[in-house]
This record gives sequence, C-alpha cells and structure tokens, in this order.
Amino acid sequence: MNDISEILRELLDRYSNTPELDQEFERMRREVDNFENDYVSWCEDNGYNVKDGYLDFVNEIVESQDSYWDNYQEFGNNI
Repeated sequence: MNDISEILRELLDRYSNTPELDQEFERMRREVDNFENDYVSWCEDNGYNVKDGYLDFVNEIVESQDSYWDNYQEFGNNI
C-alpha cells in the first residue's frame, strides 16, 4: 500500500510546488502498481476530491509552512 501523504510530502520536498511535481504525480498514477487505487482511497478517507485532492493537500502544507515562518518573524526573529 502506498502512503499517499508521505509520497506527496516527498514530492513537495523534491520538486517544490512546481509543474514537475504535477507531472511526477500523474506519472505515478499511471505507472506505479496500486497507486491509483490507494490515491482514491486516500481521497475518500481524507475528504478530498479525486480530481484535485493532491493539490489541496500540497497547498495545505505550503500554507502551513508559510504560516510558521510568518509567526516566527512576527516575534522578532529574522532569518
């Protein structure tokens, strides 16, 4: 069974939020054994739409990271 959440985090780390991430994710849906079935189940379990659930998940991660750094800087910490 493919851990979709972990795979998406790894793709985000590798490709950032770029078209390459989308391309690799779509390739995996076509070529990796059981990936499509695992993805559909993951969407259903997490309340995502199959069409764009992975994008929603990735965007949530990006927004969470942005929020973390905004809070970090707000309290006088500069990078």
